[in-house]
Amino acid sequence: MINIVVVSHSALLARGVEELALQMMRGDGCKLVLAAGVDDADHPIGTDAVKVMEAIESVADGAGIVVLMDLGSALLSAETAIDLLDPSLAAKVRLCSAPLVEGTLAAVVAANAGAGLEQVLAEAQGALQAKQAQLGEATAPVAQSVELPLTQGKSVSWTVQNPHGLHARPAARLAEALAPFDAELVLEKQGQCANPRSLNQIALLQVRHGDTIRLIADGPQAEQALAAFSALAEQHFGETVSEQSLPSLHGIPVAESVTSGPVWQALSFWPTVVERTIGADDVLNEQQRLRQALQLTLSDLNRLAERTGSLIGKPQAAIFGAHSMLLDDPDLQQAAYTRIARQQCSAEQAWRQEMEAIAGEYRELDDEYMRARELDVRDMLRRTLSHLQQQPLPVITLTAPSILVMDELMPSDVVMLDRRLVLGICLSGGNALSHSAILAKAMGMPMVVGMNDCISKTRNGQKAMLDAARGVLQLSH
Repeated sequence: MINIVVVSHSALLARGVEELALQMMRGDGCKLVLAAGVDDADHPIGTDAVKVMEAIESVADGAGIVVLMDLGSALLSAETAIDLLDPSLAAKVRLCSAPLVEGTLAAVVAANAGAGLEQVLAEAQGALQAKQAQLGEATAPVAQSVELPLTQGKSVSWTVQNPHGLHARPAARLAEALAPFDAELVLEKQGQCANPRSLNQIALLQVRHGDTIRLIADGPQAEQALAAFSALAEQHFGETVSEQSLPSLHGIPVAESVTSGPVWQALSFWPTVVERTIGADDVLNEQQRLRQALQLTLSDLNRLAERTGSLIGKPQAAIFGAHSMLLDDPDLQQAAYTRIARQQCSAEQAWRQEMEAIAGEYRELDDEYMRARELDVRDMLRRTLSHLQQQPLPVITLTAPSILVMDELMPSDVVMLDRRLVLGICLSGGNALSHSAILAKAMGMPMVVGMNDCISKTRNGQKAMLDAARGVLQLSH
């Protein structure tokens, strides 16, 4: 058994941490004691080395003792307490630099599940990983270090119905339930894998309502582990989940927010292009048409960059600066002019073939962020075709605060939206790493992408609530 000691300047703070930790614990897998505040009614904030020593001594029966602290002088008190201990007991104590709240919860879950001293310390030290990953901090590792078991391993899947997904409490129940089994276990969500016995690893998966998770097991007690998982899942991992009478749609969140309002459906616009064959005498004319359309598109991009810079900032305005650089590439333009001459095709056909080839190259890239850039290429293609066809691109105009529902949304469309009227955006397609998503987030407009059937299953004026953090659109009848 590994026991936990919490050292804090505030008794009230320590009791709050204890209250949270007790919700993670089931059974007597570990002991948690507090050494918080000082015995001075007028000045209760502080730490007492003797009190810390007594707390450690009260859990001396453990194979190891992990001490977590809040502020610098708490560390000094803990170090002094260790100096006061019997050397044999002091040898079992480890001071942990993990954040007090997150570290304590992770340590308690690991210790309660029977983990050893080093594993409990590792769980506590890694307690910030899920928060860092959700905030996009580069130093945060992702839950991909766990590999799938051997091919003979069996698995069982479950679609999570908990309103807030597998947050700390149900995740702790899962880790605890799977701890006793002699089996190699992996929890998988959309190709991302984690150790289901680790609260931190489960948190890194960011399992939300509507996500499907799969437990894969291999080893002597694989069947028992899968059965325990299924039984716990049927109980919604220890939470009460009421049946939802209202329909809801699910997608991939871009930014966290909850908002409600009427649905406003809009269709994405593409100019109509009719394929035609030209004569040799028309080649120069088609090349000149494309040249003029490209100049008009470049002027549009300059205006978009200016608008974005004034609305959001220069970093976001640089998106359209990059578009201009690609569009103004002499080699790209010459390739289109040559295609017109060789294939005797219209300017529209030649430009579409060149740009679709570039978009296809982006889609084939391994890097997910770069793959999302194909939308930028199609945005520029659409704008140039609109000038060639003299079909102006319509601005998406909402007349009242609404949740915008579309199939896809181009970056240039996003910056033309009136953000005062856009309560949120739901797309049946899209990519969370696209510049459309990045711009929408910068403009304070919550967006959810990949929400299949959001066009067919909603109607204009229908009341809805968008929980962008969970990627859920709740619809009224």
